[in-house]
Amino acid sequence: MDNPQRMLRDLELQVTKSLPNGATTEHSDSIDLGDTSTSVFVADCEMLIEAPALATAELGDAATMTYDVEHSDDDETFETLADTVLVQTGADGEGADANEARLRLPSTVRQYVRVAATNSAAGDASDSSMTAGLVF
Repeated sequence: MDNPQRMLRDLELQVTKSLPNGATTEHSDSIDLGDTSTSVFVADCEMLIEAPALATAELGDAATMTYDVEHSDDDETFETLADTVLVQTGADGEGADANEARLRLPSTVRQYVRVAATNSAAGDASDSSMTAGLVF
């Protein structure tokens, strides 16, 4: 039996963050999954990353905005859990369309997860925000 697409959101498990200004990386606040070492954590869910539409001034032609998911045991030292979960590419002088991606969290996920958005070029996307959260 196929799993239906997860749609139920918990706003306590959702974060929003402005995108980078220039060729830098912005990190969302972390989402606390609970005590993953004993498997007492938010399970059977997906992380949903929602990226806004970006104008050419925010993401020029051939420039990319790349979204990675990171995790941590202590909410301070993060490592990549999944890289390049979502990529937006500026094209045809029109920037990039809004997009979303889902990542099913593995059983080895650590207690804290966050999203890193990296702009490959000089565009200022700081007036736009990404949203990341868990869907059940």
